[in-house]
Amino acid sequence: MVDTFQKEVQCTLCPEVFEPVTEPGEEENSYLIYCSSCVEYLSVGRTNPVRVAFREVLGLKGEALALAFQSVLTSCKCGGEFNHDSGRRCPKCLYKIERETRKSGITFEPEFYCPWNLDELKKSEGKFFEYIFNKVESKEETLKQLIERFESGQIEAGAYIEGLDSLRFRESTQVSVIQAWAMMLGSEMAFRAAEEHGLVERYGSRILVSIAGAIEMSEGKAVLTTLTTEMKNWDGEVERELNTFIAKIGGGF
Repeated sequence: MVDTFQKEVQCTLCPEVFEPVTEPGEEENSYLIYCSSCVEYLSVGRTNPVRVAFREVLGLKGEALALAFQSVLTSCKCGGEFNHDSGRRCPKCLYKIERETRKSGITFEPEFYCPWNLDELKKSEGKFFEYIFNKVESKEETLKQLIERFESGQIEAGAYIEGLDSLRFRESTQVSVIQAWAMMLGSEMAFRAAEEHGLVERYGSRILVSIAGAIEMSEGKAVLTTLTTEMKNWDGEVERELNTFIAKIGGGF
């Protein structure tokens, strides 16, 4: 694996020199990583769980973050590798190839395939778990505790709203790390691990929904299907909340 990116790349198909895109633009929410051999690509969101986890847990940013992310991607369906330099093909040439591909009617098979090299991704499992466990054991205020303080009159509405915004931002990062960890564990283990390590107690039933979303990203299983199966393992408030969520996204309301 390379340990750096070329800042300027000479396109192999034309005289153009271009700079590889390694992160979303200032006003963009995602960027594309193309296969080095064909025009298949992966869209990488700013909030992609693996990307967020590498940044938060491993402290990576910039070029180092992009390289780490690239290293845990699986091979393309064509056998090529996803690479930030797009196989040394500039954006203009990629556009031309994509246009000709569409004209010729060539399409990829629609079936799901996991974008992750799970063996490579699992090398970070220990560090991700340590981060998650430390958060569970920390004294940071939870959403439930914040609501209880507000309802008991300990804080005013303004302080409650500020606390809610701060908590949502903090927990969104933590949930992303949990999602990345869940993808490593797989659907057979992720939910039981969440139960065993107190994640539902800390984050509420919404963490199960987030884990189901992660499973959809790594295994292609629909969130609704996963949660319908998982709901049978819970009772009480968690079961009721999952049932309500399933009814809403399933069109039951």
